[in-house]
Amino acid sequence: MDKLPTFELIINPDETSDVEVSFVALVDKPAIEKNFLAFNSKELHFAVDPEKRIISGPAMIADSLIYRRDDQGEYNVFFSADTIKQIALKFFKKDYQKNLNLFHDPSLSLDGVTIFESFISDKSRGILPMSAFKDLPDGTWFISAKIENDAVWDKVKSGEVKGFSVEGIFSYVKKLSRTDGHEAHLSANDSLMDNILDTLKEIKEKFLGTTPVAPVVPQVLSTDYTLADGTPVSIDKLEVGGVVLVNGVAAPAGEHQLSDGTKIMVGDGGVISAVETPSSEAPAAPDFSAQFTEINEKFAGYEQKFEAYEARFAQAEEALSKANGVIVSLMSIVEQLAKSPTADPVGENKGNFTTQKVQLASEKRKQLSESIQALKNKK
Repeated sequence: MDKLPTFELIINPDETSDVEVSFVALVDKPAIEKNFLAFNSKELHFAVDPEKRIISGPAMIADSLIYRRDDQGEYNVFFSADTIKQIALKFFKKDYQKNLNLFHDPSLSLDGVTIFESFISDKSRGILPMSAFKDLPDGTWFISAKIENDAVWDKVKSGEVKGFSVEGIFSYVKKLSRTDGHEAHLSANDSLMDNILDTLKEIKEKFLGTTPVAPVVPQVLSTDYTLADGTPVSIDKLEVGGVVLVNGVAAPAGEHQLSDGTKIMVGDGGVISAVETPSSEAPAAPDFSAQFTEINEKFAGYEQKFEAYEARFAQAEEALSKANGVIVSLMSIVEQLAKSPTADPVGENKGNFTTQKVQLASEKRKQLSESIQALKNKK
């Protein structure tokens, strides 16, 4: 799992923010909820004092990689010692020590279980880890709880619950660079954008194959910004969606003003929700008159062409009308030809039963000739 993308998780130390650890659960293994993450202490079980009904152990271990797998894929996360200190301080400032449950199930809140002890190991201050966990690094958060609930104590004795697990909402901010197979070190050039690009690459390779794509240059966090009060800040991009960090920690939610007068609204996790630049004279509107003149000239040319086409269509319609008349006349002539005799009748009609004059073939030919001549004259 050393090759998986790895992220540092942080909280917002502002008490009004919900980016925080809000619950401690008694569990036998970690769980993932829909809108927050839950972690146990890398399968480290708590120590049990059966006579006093006290359980003790790590709630969070500093700089320890934790494997995650969800709809975003596989990756590792970790908490720094500074972040764990912020988590513990905010946890008690907001009286969350009463927020206890079983297996991260909010319906299984615990009565008769009291967190009465909490400390963070720090050898520089002479605060050592609990003896059962002496190999854990500085910055690890240890807690102890008194169990007065018989049902919960039975689960502890039976091994159904084995350790502490924290849950909450976090922000992803830094990538952890693995330099060897054992130790993990932070890379100073890593950035949020770099993390996102690496994660997208992992997802594309997993679901879309390994078709090579053009390399993307990651955007490095800038340290060239300062607040109006002189505090240096890091901003990956000065626009909505950018992330603001103060001393490596997400900036508190609210409005912040940079030294150049730019105002930025920051939400949970240090994410920028709005940017207001200093008011200045609006730039002159660009002049598109030449382009519009060219377009008008083109339309005028199109109109002339359309008029020429209309004239030609009118001529064609007139010619077609004449052609239809000629065709009708020709059809009439053909009918007359079909009915005309090819010669004059032989002998005379001596009967007394008709008064009609017999038309001679020569007379019909004369009429047909006159009809054809009339058609020629129509042209």
